[in-house]
Amino acid sequence: MKKIVSVILGLTALLSGLWFFWPASVAKVELAAASAEMAEPMPPAAAGNTAPDHTPTITVTERVPEPIAESFKLMASAYASELEYPGYSRPLTPDDSHLLHPNNYVPQQVPLEGGASAAIVLPKYRFSYPETIPVSLQISGLTAHSVSIQLHSEQNNKLLATEAMQNNAGQGYSQSSDQNWQAELEPEDNWDGSLQVSVTFSADGREQTLKTGFVYSHPVATITGVGSSRGVGSDMLIPVKLNVEQAGYYRLRANLFTEKRQPLAILTSTEKLSEGETELTLRAYKAVLRQQEGPYILSSFVLERRPAVPGELTRYGDSEQSEYPLEFFSLSQLSDEPFQASAEERQRLQFLQQMAEQ
Repeated sequence: MKKIVSVILGLTALLSGLWFFWPASVAKVELAAASAEMAEPMPPAAAGNTAPDHTPTITVTERVPEPIAESFKLMASAYASELEYPGYSRPLTPDDSHLLHPNNYVPQQVPLEGGASAAIVLPKYRFSYPETIPVSLQISGLTAHSVSIQLHSEQNNKLLATEAMQNNAGQGYSQSSDQNWQAELEPEDNWDGSLQVSVTFSADGREQTLKTGFVYSHPVATITGVGSSRGVGSDMLIPVKLNVEQAGYYRLRANLFTEKRQPLAILTSTEKLSEGETELTLRAYKAVLRQQEGPYILSSFVLERRPAVPGELTRYGDSEQSEYPLEFFSLSQLSDEPFQASAEERQRLQFLQQMAEQ
């Protein structure tokens, strides 16, 4: 799936390039044809002939360069594979690490003088109130001291917290110069939205600062459980129970695994939900289940309340449990009808195939 996403992103860039260059190219072709017609000398015999001769015709054929045509072939093939599955139910593989771990924080190593490096490490990217925030500063090849942490709101740069970090040097490191500084921030009720962590330390007579960001939110909805699955057409329907604090349009993404934790599918659903206890339904297309009849595990939840007006921020929900078991499900309840892409999707595929044949 990662390869397909990269190809589709490449398509976007390529189409943008074609949109920018295509009009100029056409204009040059027309201008070249017109110049050739004007420069064509009149045959001597035609000077005294009152009947006009036929104007010479110049045919210009412009072809898509071979490397671009090859790119369109790859894109057409990748997009055709995408259309084998509905958007709400996509296959998931062990290679799709960014989908398997949607709340993963990726530390960025910052190079320092003398071959040293440092990185701020967080356990995840999104936190929900009232979770504490453990922050680590990992330094290699350098001895630091006077390490402190500051927390600011990215919206108004307001200082929310400041604290000294404690040195736990030598934990899990092979070099004596490696250090691991830690602090745990206790949340306040007004922490909300995108926040920025700044870690300042002194080393070799210089003061340096590293920064990173994360999201902290008060949950606008909470997943409380999962009901019994049922079959409708070629889909297994999974009712997810929620307690909604703020009404609005919600999008839920979750990963479906086998009982042995082998990834099967990423499921997505968007619905308008009212406040209170309600349900949102996820659908698993039969083909993504790969003849696995359960039991299943549903986890890796990302619950978002979508902005209702421009400028409104995306709000997040949470889940009472990190995962929920799903009982055995007989695939005989599902039909074998193939997924039918929309007319717009088929037109996109046809365009890519036509460009690949140029």
